[in-house]
Amino acid sequence: MHIIGIIIAVATAIFWVSRAARGVNEVTKAANTLRNMPRRMRFTSKASKRGIDLIDNPMEAATVLMVSAAKLSEYANEHEGLISGASTSRIIATLKSYMKISAVEADELLTQMRWAVKDLSQPDTTLMPMTNILSKAINRAEADDLSDMLRKISHADGEPNDEQRAFIEKVRERLGLGV
Repeated sequence: MHIIGIIIAVATAIFWVSRAARGVNEVTKAANTLRNMPRRMRFTSKASKRGIDLIDNPMEAATVLMVSAAKLSEYANEHEGLISGASTSRIIATLKSYMKISAVEADELLTQMRWAVKDLSQPDTTLMPMTNILSKAINRAEADDLSDMLRKISHADGEPNDEQRAFIEKVRERLGLGV
């Protein structure tokens, strides 16, 4: 009879210890969930965005404007929006000299920004969101530098066309540089 009582007591103890262990495990899971909440919220807010909506960095915004200027060239018009090797080289060289980044970083940045704008049928659609980012982050001298960069990109495939000149003037206006 004592053996049955001991068995029942041990079984009851095992039941309560396992139940307490599950409770501790659930408290740990809840703490981890709360700890990861800021990261998860950032991911969720970015997960619903695509392309240029993900851009929030002035260097990325400037690169998007450079790619857009190159996409307005005659070469791009003739080749379904693809930018020429000369434009690609000019953008990388410009990023290296003005932004003071390595060739590898410039190439990676250009690749990412080309991907971000690949679905845009009209490069002008980048103008408003990118200049909004830039106007808050750069000063007048940096805006002048960006204007020079865009001019250099527009000359990569020869003389810039009217669309490229108009695009650069719109960027200048939006950045407060006047016409």
